[in-house]
Amino acid sequence: MSDLKNKAVLVTGGATHIGQAVVKELKGLGADVIIADINQEQGQQVANETQTRFEYLDLASDDSIQALVGKLTQVDILVNLACLYEDHGSQSTRQDWQNTFNVTVFGHAALVQACRPLLKASSDAAVINISSVSARIAQKERWVYPASKATLEQLTKSMALDLATDGIRVHALSLGWTWSVPMQMISGNDRPKTDRVAGRFHVLGRIADAEEVAEALSLLCSPKAKLLTGSTIHADGGYHTLGPEATDSPIEELSA
Repeated sequence: MSDLKNKAVLVTGGATHIGQAVVKELKGLGADVIIADINQEQGQQVANETQTRFEYLDLASDDSIQALVGKLTQVDILVNLACLYEDHGSQSTRQDWQNTFNVTVFGHAALVQACRPLLKASSDAAVINISSVSARIAQKERWVYPASKATLEQLTKSMALDLATDGIRVHALSLGWTWSVPMQMISGNDRPKTDRVAGRFHVLGRIADAEEVAEALSLLCSPKAKLLTGSTIHADGGYHTLGPEATDSPIEELSA
């Protein structure tokens, strides 16, 4: 399948673990992929491995955003995947809040604004904001990251309304637990343990692979998704459908 042939896709955070999977998936569908990342060494390495293009981007800098967009002649799809996680829960400083929102929210808003003329010129343009289940639930000692993702989901709705006049659809893709570098570090690179701990919070009984996230994202990039805009799509293994009982049955426990 080559749904994205001749499409130019800009992926922020393309040097990350999940970002690499997204780059490989979209490249495999025929897209011309541009990796935009602050990590120059890793970003260039991924670009070399996937035969894509790397451009430096610091989302906290308007000058960096303008410099990047000034080099581009075509953008059909913008994937806003990069984020900053400076979250110390109830001990978070004002600087933690500013740093995180500067990248995850403000930076991506500015990037969409800068890319709007290029997206408008496309026959089928889309913006995909990467969110998280954290945007919708309370999590112990996590204040900043969930708030930034919740803001991004609200921004998705406003963007969808205002960019529709330019033929640009906007989505939020909400992720659950995904096997990535942070998960590997926290678990000691123990995937079975991670699935076991997280299984009761996911309908599928396991966490996601980065490649599965990339596949779900590719559906939103497809021209077949023209009717979809302004929505949060959940690629979380059913995490968002569960309440505090998770996959357990406290009634059965009570009657035992």
